[in-house]
Amino acid sequence: MWKFSGSIQYTCTTCGDGAEIPVDDFHIECIGGSERSMGSENIYEITYEFDCPKCNRPISLAFEASEYPVEFLNFVLNNSTGAQTDDEPVFEFLREIYSAKDVFQLYESISELVSALKGNPCLLRDISSREFEEVVAEIFRAKGFIVDLTKKTRDGGKDIIAVYTDGLGIRSKYFIECKHYAEDNKVGVDIVRALHGVMNTKDGPNKTILATTSTFTSGAKEFVENEAASKWDMALADYNEIVRWLDDYQES
Repeated sequence: MWKFSGSIQYTCTTCGDGAEIPVDDFHIECIGGSERSMGSENIYEITYEFDCPKCNRPISLAFEASEYPVEFLNFVLNNSTGAQTDDEPVFEFLREIYSAKDVFQLYESISELVSALKGNPCLLRDISSREFEEVVAEIFRAKGFIVDLTKKTRDGGKDIIAVYTDGLGIRSKYFIECKHYAEDNKVGVDIVRALHGVMNTKDGPNKTILATTSTFTSGAKEFVENEAASKWDMALADYNEIVRWLDDYQES
């Protein structure tokens, strides 16, 4: 599926008046195509017809785009009449997603996957536990962290080790535990307490984070608030917080 965006600046060839029309206001239609050696060719018409506000002469802003092969823009023709244009519509191909299975079949890299989940965060609950860990790791990587996913078993209270070096060259280590739970399966205090316990190990982190696709029990929240050595030691990230992380994600 193609997304057409941007704006078209036009100048009337009769009176010289001009303005800018958002592509969102254009009529867009796939008018067919033909079978060729590398598959189907699809032709799209992008049109906006109106009378010049100053001289009332008819203007047709019209573009024809060819998709061939599928997912590749072949050419764009400017068929406008009554006006000169300086721009073309911006074209972006969007893969249609209906399930988590579609996500992993259609996207070849973890960065593409995270970008797709930004628009479909509910699919976070449909992916696997390991895939959730990969998503969280990519979010931290894009923020400048050096990340390392631990092995799937015997991870010692951490799924992800994330190290950040600030502008002064000071390094901070984060241990991130990921719990891919159903919406009604809250993370309890025992898991939170166990993760916090790694703070005192020889090669422990400066901070621990527990990320989940569900939420936390009141006991888990109270532990971080009242029993942890410092409120800065540990952070709890529930489903809503993960969605905010996705919204803020920018591929680097």
